[in-house]
Amino acid sequence: MRLSAYISFCRRGSAIMLYLLFGVFTLQAQSVTFTKVKKDIRTWQIRNDYGIPDTTLIDTAAVNLPMRDVVNDNSIAWAFNGNFISPMQSKIYFDRSGNGMLSNTGTAGDWWRGGGLRMSNLPHRKVDFLFGTAYEPYILTSQDIRFYRTTVAYSDISYKKGFTTYHSENDLSFNFTGNINQRTNLGMNIRYLNSPGHYSQQEGKAFSGAVFGSYTGDNYGLHATVLLNNISNFENGGLVNVGQLGGQLKPEDLPVKMHGMSGFKHIAGMLDHHYSITTDREVKSVVKKKGQPDRDTTYIVKVPMMTFNHKLEVNNSTKRYVEKQANQGFFEQTYLNSRTTNDTAYVLNIRNTLAFTINEEFNKLRFGASVYASNEFQRYAFSVPQYDTLNSVVWFDPELLAHRIPTAAVVHPISDTLVGHQWTNNTWVGGSIYKNQGRWVRFAVNGDVCLVGYKLGEFQVNGHVDGEFRLGKDSLRMRASAYIRNETPDFFLQHYRSNHYIWNNDFSKVYRFYVGGEVSYPYEWVKAKAKVGFENITHPIYFNSSGLPVQHTGNVQVLSADARVDVTTPWVNLENSVVWQLSSDSTMPLPSISLYHNLYYHGWWAKKAMYAQIGVDIRYHTAYFAPVLNPATGQFCIQNEVKIGNYPVMNVYLNAYVKLLKLKLFVQWQHFNYYFMKGSQAFLSMPDYAMNPAVIRAGAHWYFWR
Repeated sequence: MRLSAYISFCRRGSAIMLYLLFGVFTLQAQSVTFTKVKKDIRTWQIRNDYGIPDTTLIDTAAVNLPMRDVVNDNSIAWAFNGNFISPMQSKIYFDRSGNGMLSNTGTAGDWWRGGGLRMSNLPHRKVDFLFGTAYEPYILTSQDIRFYRTTVAYSDISYKKGFTTYHSENDLSFNFTGNINQRTNLGMNIRYLNSPGHYSQQEGKAFSGAVFGSYTGDNYGLHATVLLNNISNFENGGLVNVGQLGGQLKPEDLPVKMHGMSGFKHIAGMLDHHYSITTDREVKSVVKKKGQPDRDTTYIVKVPMMTFNHKLEVNNSTKRYVEKQANQGFFEQTYLNSRTTNDTAYVLNIRNTLAFTINEEFNKLRFGASVYASNEFQRYAFSVPQYDTLNSVVWFDPELLAHRIPTAAVVHPISDTLVGHQWTNNTWVGGSIYKNQGRWVRFAVNGDVCLVGYKLGEFQVNGHVDGEFRLGKDSLRMRASAYIRNETPDFFLQHYRSNHYIWNNDFSKVYRFYVGGEVSYPYEWVKAKAKVGFENITHPIYFNSSGLPVQHTGNVQVLSADARVDVTTPWVNLENSVVWQLSSDSTMPLPSISLYHNLYYHGWWAKKAMYAQIGVDIRYHTAYFAPVLNPATGQFCIQNEVKIGNYPVMNVYLNAYVKLLKLKLFVQWQHFNYYFMKGSQAFLSMPDYAMNPAVIRAGAHWYFWR
């Protein structure tokens, strides 16, 4: 099925799912008499192996809507091809998935993550697939799904658009959920992005959608979801001559190095259900009614003492890279077909987890504990084409693939492909102890080890301690965190065959040690957060300038300090974020300083009917030898020829919130400094990849409660 046809099918399927969900709630509504109900919406996520919910909040902040997009949500500095649908890598080391503290070390929740542009939303590796890493900001997984319990049906829709004549950008998302009864909730969400890009061969599309449901009984509970992600983008290899930027040629007319297309698809499903042994607890509350005296009341709630949990996860990730013409002079080697390229790799992952949890309230030591065992089956595959050479079929083996095939030898590609695959099986055991309740100190420690399988010997231990102390009128919050990990390299780092790249490696495990701390003090006028992290990586793996994976023989250290200071006044706010990074080795290039500043006026207008925000923000990082994207593999490869940076990106915007309609609106002039700095060759995101010129953007986000 062609990619365009597949996306069309996804759209029709999403419309059908939406129709069915509305039908369910319509039928439910026909059987009841409507009364005025107090709005109550609760949300949570399942982000650990124990099935314990992690409470979250709906983002209803009235400010900073223009900055809420795929590029800016998770980091203040990105390497990408300039279009907002692109393979991406954060230039902030601890914002990259898999680096820094994991999000599932216990269930206390990550108090520093709420609502800020700075602290990363990608602390864990979302997909166990080498070729999915660059697309993680776009990928929706079961850990991202928010489950709901609502007294009224809830939905929201968001649409953002870049207004350019021939390069219109669109970002559309929709969420809908509601309770069928007191315990059962159903919902769905959809997001579709598309952008032609401002330079040749840059068009990209991304679709993600999910249907989810939950049942929250006193003893039995269930969470389930089915997800689909489909991403495609054209590849151009960068501009032939960046010196032509800002010249007489329009951006779309600038010559590019090559033509290709990448596609990524991720299909997943998750079923998490549990049974809890509960006890009754009497809860007292005070009922207050206007004009009447306060009245004490009591009611009984079920409190879980211990929980048995089963979790099933199934996901399938596929990466494709296609060239209509293989020999374009961009890649050094062409192994399988000198005419066209059609590389495919995928992984199927099936994981079952059994867990047992003791609630901390019913433990004499006053902490909770969980143990679990997990088994995963993984099927790795890649396509190995066959060719008819002089009326004979050549079956490519590793020895033949180790050498370049002469162009004359490849005559007629056969349409069928031989798909090589390998099954692996891994068995894990792990556990966690945590203390989420307590006024002053909370902690969580968890770990697991692989006892059987391809990842034998892989282990991790993660932990953090939180403290909260009164200081003046506010509370000083602190966290110390650490982990050690012994990680098995991705299967495709060891073995891979494609038209332009082939490797067979025997990399050893990567050992990582991290220690960090952070402090937060939300004073009335100055809200400050600071974070320091240090990681030592033994035998890290990186992609060299030839596009091949290489394992470092020693250690690489990364030291980072991350500070955010927001100055708040009744009329003017100034948000400041500064990240300092130091890498001990050239195989881990990082900008020394990265900055984000946002200065804006804010206040109520029209008798508090509308909240307005008018401001300007800026992003900047110092120059460094930035890695460059390899179109064929989607990996970021080191280089030491061109430094990227020392260029600010400035945006001016107007943002408004209409209180009565629960509607947020914005208009933004993005990268407006392009007009007085376009003679500079510095506005590059990576070597030979230019950022977009100035763009007018606008959008709206509307919330609905029935």
